[in-house]
Amino acid sequence: MAVAASDGKAEITTTDPRALEREVEARRAHLAGTIDELTSRLAPTALKDRSVATVRAKVNGFAYDHRGGLRVERVAAVGVAVLGVATVLVVRAVRKRR
Repeated sequence: MAVAASDGKAEITTTDPRALEREVEARRAHLAGTIDELTSRLAPTALKDRSVATVRAKVNGFAYDHRGGLRVERVAAVGVAVLGVATVLVVRAVRKRR
């Protein structure tokens, strides 16, 4: 059996029925494997796990230096920002009650 490639697509150039069946089965198996891989990559759990890992890596890169030491100034800045937002929300809630 000969397989020729043209324009990035494989073409079967044989007329032997058994060879054609083997080629079709091989392509079917390859396609099934590809579909299984895509299904596992796009599963909600896999997407969630990758997203969580990405966020953790970004937070660790923000909060820790290359030697593993805590970047106190960055963590403190985030803490002050969170405290500021919380204060604004509390003040607004108290003013609404009056």
